[in-house]
Amino acid sequence: MEKNWNKYEKEKNQNILRGENLIRNYVQYGVDGEKEKEIRVLKGLNFNIKKREFVGIMGRSGCGKTTLLKLLGMIDRQTDGKLFFEENDTEELWKDEFADIRRRKIGFIFQDFYLMDSLSVRENIMLPKILDKKKAKECIEESQKYAEKFGIIHLMNKKPYELSGGEKQRVAISRALINNPDLILADEPTGNLDSKSGDVVIHTLSHINQELGKTIVMVTHDPKMASYCSRLIFLKDGLILEDMKNSGDQEQFYQEILGKMKEL
Repeated sequence: MEKNWNKYEKEKNQNILRGENLIRNYVQYGVDGEKEKEIRVLKGLNFNIKKREFVGIMGRSGCGKTTLLKLLGMIDRQTDGKLFFEENDTEELWKDEFADIRRRKIGFIFQDFYLMDSLSVRENIMLPKILDKKKAKECIEESQKYAEKFGIIHLMNKKPYELSGGEKQRVAISRALINNPDLILADEPTGNLDSKSGDVVIHTLSHINQELGKTIVMVTHDPKMASYCSRLIFLKDGLILEDMKNSGDQEQFYQEILGKMKEL
């Protein structure tokens, strides 16, 4: 027990992600194909995210939230600055190392679920392991484990189009976890859900963070969902407006979030 506690305390002080002067620009081209202007989306972000944290990212539309999440998930590359994953400079990773981190160490959860309607729920959950060429027995056992954990075992033979939004998101969460990643990136995971389904999903994410020890970074516009985070990064015009910590009182944190949102 003491050994596990020491491991937990050590991990809490280790960075899983660190950004140094992170910049992302996009070039806008005119109808003639000529460069029209350069749009600065992220303007030099400095931050670190420690293992086992549940970090929220908030800000108005167009402030750079999803752009930042794409950089953290290595779906996109920064224009300038450095991004470190487990203290490894991502600029120095080979292409196959990059892909390996995305496939095995990061789980993605999206607002629109991105489930394949042609596959069953079971097959959707197993997909990352299938792509990783794992044995059928392992794929089936692991998909069963997460389906039981998140209360969707009775849906395993159904197709995604037969499910409610909340059920789809729990399938997507199971899929994100099946390779046992260190980091979960969630882009507006409750954005398309009713309040009841949203509550189920945020409690599920909270469980994943607290009980399974996963690091979660979640983009959200919802202050209620944000109040479950241990920390919130507010973005405004491509810059960090504030990095706010949760003292442990959820209602107080919720009120602090509402106050800060007025400055966005």
